[in-house]
Amino acid sequence: MVRTIDQDARRREIADAVWRLLDRGGLAGASVRGVAAEAGLSTGSIRHFFRTQAELREFALTSLLERVDARVRRAAGEPDMRRRVLAMLGEFMPLREDTTRELSIWLEFVHHSRFDDALAAVVRRQAEEMHTFLRHVVEGLRELGHLPPDVDLDDATAGLTAFVNGVTLGLLTSPHLITREQAVRLLEAHVFRETPEGKSDDD
Repeated sequence: MVRTIDQDARRREIADAVWRLLDRGGLAGASVRGVAAEAGLSTGSIRHFFRTQAELREFALTSLLERVDARVRRAAGEPDMRRRVLAMLGEFMPLREDTTRELSIWLEFVHHSRFDDALAAVVRRQAEEMHTFLRHVVEGLRELGHLPPDVDLDDATAGLTAFVNGVTLGLLTSPHLITREQAVRLLEAHVFRETPEGKSDDD
């Protein structure tokens, strides 16, 4: 009996191979030939699923973003509001080994997107979706009284975006200057408008 290949599973295996190559040596090593060797497949097998190298890279990036999105959705099930918000935001920051690896890979894609229109489109779409998500977070914080009723939502969203991106870059590029523990405390302080020691700005 001929075993039916689960095509979705095989595509995920190929995406995993791309991620491993990026994690070890950057996008330059993630050629079709390199991915085939990493995945233990022939180049013909890779091209059966992805006609071009650009298509392969686009799928690998999209799959990476979908993995993060799935975890954010799971975190949204946390019943405690404070923990829920921090858990969801934390999935976009390198606060664990897995998210550190993913964000390092994501930066490789972002860098290469300057020269790849297909990747650039995915990066732009992800940035827009991230902005929409953070806008919803800010609106929720205002409704719950953690932000003033007259807060400028555009500014608050931009501020939260800048905070998440800035701390993420700091943790990835200079972890000797900021620890994950500090990042968690500062995230909570920024989101809930408290000092890092846990006191509100009004105290």
